[in-house]
Amino acid sequence: MPFTVQNITDGSREPVCVRPTDSVQHALGLMIENDFSQLPVKDEADKPLGLLTSDSILRALDHFGLTVEELRVDHAMAKAVIRRSEDDLFEMLDALRDTPAVLIVDGDGKLTGIVTSYDTTEYFRRRAEDIMLVEDIESALREHIEAAFTDASSDEVNQTALSTAIQDVTDRSRALRGRFCQGLKRYLSLRDGKAGKLGASWVDEAFALLVDETPARTLSDLTLYDHIELLLHKDCTDYYTRIFGLDANAIRKLLDGVRQTRNDLAHFRGEISASQREKLRFSVDWLERHPPSIPVTWPAYEAEAAEEPLLVREDGMTYVARKQGGGQITPAEEALGPSDSRYARLAIWLQGRPPRQDRVELTFEEIEAIIAGELPRTARRHSAWWANDTVSHTQSREWLDAGWRKGQLNMTEQRVTFVRIKSRERAYIGFFSDLQNDLREQPSFPLKQISPDGQSWLTAATLPEDGPQSLYFGISFTRKKRFRVELYIDTADKAQNKRIFDQLHAQRDQLGTAMGADLSWERLDERRASRVAVYHPGSITDDEGELAQLRTWAADTMVRFYETFAGLAQEALVVAQVGAATG
Repeated sequence: MPFTVQNITDGSREPVCVRPTDSVQHALGLMIENDFSQLPVKDEADKPLGLLTSDSILRALDHFGLTVEELRVDHAMAKAVIRRSEDDLFEMLDALRDTPAVLIVDGDGKLTGIVTSYDTTEYFRRRAEDIMLVEDIESALREHIEAAFTDASSDEVNQTALSTAIQDVTDRSRALRGRFCQGLKRYLSLRDGKAGKLGASWVDEAFALLVDETPARTLSDLTLYDHIELLLHKDCTDYYTRIFGLDANAIRKLLDGVRQTRNDLAHFRGEISASQREKLRFSVDWLERHPPSIPVTWPAYEAEAAEEPLLVREDGMTYVARKQGGGQITPAEEALGPSDSRYARLAIWLQGRPPRQDRVELTFEEIEAIIAGELPRTARRHSAWWANDTVSHTQSREWLDAGWRKGQLNMTEQRVTFVRIKSRERAYIGFFSDLQNDLREQPSFPLKQISPDGQSWLTAATLPEDGPQSLYFGISFTRKKRFRVELYIDTADKAQNKRIFDQLHAQRDQLGTAMGADLSWERLDERRASRVAVYHPGSITDDEGELAQLRTWAADTMVRFYETFAGLAQEALVVAQVGAATG
C-alpha cells in the first residue's frame, strides 16, 4: 500500500513565502507573525529557490557582519529539499532528519506546500488519537458482549453460549453454501432442462471440498464488524435493549459508520473528515454513558464488618500483612526492583484485599497514590487503556495476574472498579485443598487447619503454635508467574522483625546448605515484615499436569523449609522479644 506525501499535505493552506529580494527584516516579521521558524523562497514564476530559516539568518549575519536591515533574503537562504505530492512519504520523513522543512511542488515545478517536522508529528498524532477512539469503541463493545453472556449468579462469562454466538456471526460459509446450491441448480437445469430437488447430504459433501474448516475463534480474534454483529446477535436482544433503549437498526447505523472510518484509518485513505471524527467521539461518549451492566448478586463488602482490624503500615497504606481468623495472613509485601512495572504496586495492593472483598472502586487519584506516580494522559482520555488485555497492556497484565479484572469504568468521574476473577478463586481453592491433603500425609509437619478461601496464598504452619503468632510458613502464587514457599516474619513490630531476620541471615550459609536450594533473603527495609523464600516457576493458570508437579514440589519444599528454619526462627523470636523487653 503506497503512502505518499499527499497524505500529509491534503487540506494544507497555501504556504507563506518570500522573494529573494525581500529584506530579512520583512521575512522575520512574517515568521514572528505566523510563529514559523522557516519560510520558502520562490521566484516570480512561483518556483522554489530555497529555504530561509532562523538558523540560516543567524549564520549570514555572523559571516557578513551586516545588520538585519541590510541583509536580503537571497543572502541568507539555504538549499531546499524538494518533493512532489505523489512521492513516497517515508522518503520525505528521512529527508526531514537533515532539514527543517521539505518544499512540495506540482508537475510544473511550482511551489504548492511545505512540510515540517511539526506537520508530520501532528499528522501522526491525530491518526493515533483517531485510532485510540476506535480502540475505545472496540474495547467497550467487547465488554458489553461479555456482560451480555455473563451469568449473574457466578459473575462468569458463559463461554459455551458465547462460542456458539461467535460461530453464528463468523460463519461466512452459510451464504456461500446458498450460492453454491443456486449454482448447482443452474448447472443441472442447463444439462437436463430442469433442476430437481438437491440432496442435502450430497450438497454438504461437495461443498466441503470448497471450504476450509476454520478453528474456533475467540472474542479477541474478531473484527469490528464481527463485534457489531455479535452485540446485535439474537441472544443479546434483551441485553442491548435494556442497556441502550434502542433497536438493532439504530445501533448498527451508528457503529457501521465507525467501522467505515476505522477502515479508512487502517488503509491510510487520507485524512478522515471532521464529521467522521465527530462520529467517533459521539460513539465513545455514548458508550461511556451506557456502561456494561449485569445484575449484582453478591453483597457489597463493608470494611467495618471485618472480624479483625486491618493492619496499616507506617505510611498509611493498607496492602501489608493482615492477620485473618485462625492464623491466616496476607503476605502481600514484596520488594520491587527497577525492572518492575509501576503498576506492580497496584497488583500487590489488590492482592492484599481481604478475602470477602470481591470488588473495589478506586478513583484515578487513589490509583496514582498506590502506584506512587501519575497515570499517563491516555488513561484519563481513553477507556481502551483500561481493557483487560493480556497481550499488549503492561498494566492489565499486572492486575489480571493478581486475580482481578477491570469491571466498571467511569471516564467522566475518573473512577474504576476492579472485580475478583471468580474462576481464579475456585482454582486457588482446589489447588490449596489438594496441597493440604499432601501435607497431612507428613506426620511430622504441624499443618495449620485453615480452609482455603480463594486467595493466592496459604498459611501452612505458624510459630509459636500457641499464643500470639509471629512466624508464618506460607505458600504463595506471586507476580511474574512465580510460586514460593516462605517464612514470613511479622510480629507487628518492625524493629523485632528486622532483628529476627538479621539473626537468621547471619546463618544463611548453614541454612542454604540444609535446604539444598537457593534462598531469597528479603529484609524489606521499607516494610514492616521480612521474608525468607524459595521460588519456583508456576502460575495458577498452568495446566493440570504442571499444577500437580507444582504441588509435589511445594509439599516437599515446605516440609524441608519448616524442618530447617523452625528451631532457629523460634530462638531468634525469643531473643528479639527478650531484647525488646530489656531494651
